[in-house]
Amino acid sequence: MVLKIEGIAKAYETKQGVVQALKDINLVINKGEIFALIGESGSGKSTMAELITRLQKPSAGSIYWEEQNILSIGNNGTYRDIQVVFQNPDRSLNPKMKVQQLVEEPLLIHRVNGEERKNKVIHLLNMVGLSEQYIDRFPSQLSGGQKQRIAIARALALQPKLLIADEITSALDPITERQILNLLLELKEKHQMSILFITHNLDILASFADRFAVLQRGQLVETGAISQLFHQPKALYTKKLLDASLIKHPILREKRGLRITTKKEKQEVNIG
Repeated sequence: MVLKIEGIAKAYETKQGVVQALKDINLVINKGEIFALIGESGSGKSTMAELITRLQKPSAGSIYWEEQNILSIGNNGTYRDIQVVFQNPDRSLNPKMKVQQLVEEPLLIHRVNGEERKNKVIHLLNMVGLSEQYIDRFPSQLSGGQKQRIAIARALALQPKLLIADEITSALDPITERQILNLLLELKEKHQMSILFITHNLDILASFADRFAVLQRGQLVETGAISQLFHQPKALYTKKLLDASLIKHPILREKRGLRITTKKEKQEVNIG
């Protein structure tokens, strides 16, 4: 276990009254696993990420990082160990900064010296599948997939133990999406890094995540192994999410009863 969430709640004051964004959430994320947090827009997924990274404070509950309550300690340790990649790199990457500046900024904050910083930036770019030639480019000179790789490289600069990926493939085309997912799998295996993968796209989880949790209007309705999600979902809301999803994998479509697969589709799955 690297992260334990106990009784977390978050409420907002609005003109219409109090809105309960999260209600009594209990979760555990283990070392080296990919944990998928699933739900519709407005279910509380991103709020959970902001609480873990302490961009917001919870109304109640505790968050334990390696058995220490991070709500009662200083910033340095958890800021290094927990990093986040957001959905839209155009908002998270400063358009006036070159790639080297973007990736090395966390190293500057933690006072890594100049020559070591440049070597580290090149190493990080290589880790995410980009060459040294990108180092002097601005975000406007990069594709969407390349920007997201830069955002991941930046998040990896301090060698985090937990990476929070908040809808990071939602704006990408299917080929780039698969490349980013494969990259995360490689990083997980190589560095035994835990990943909290926030998504509403169930199709990509079948061969990617280890466990899952489903949020509905701020409440936890189901958790389990990823095989349970597709083959034995328990909550009615989870079943509705599956039935409403545009699941592209033909074998999963057949298992969900969405439609019968063709012989050609099955051959394509076997080949892939």
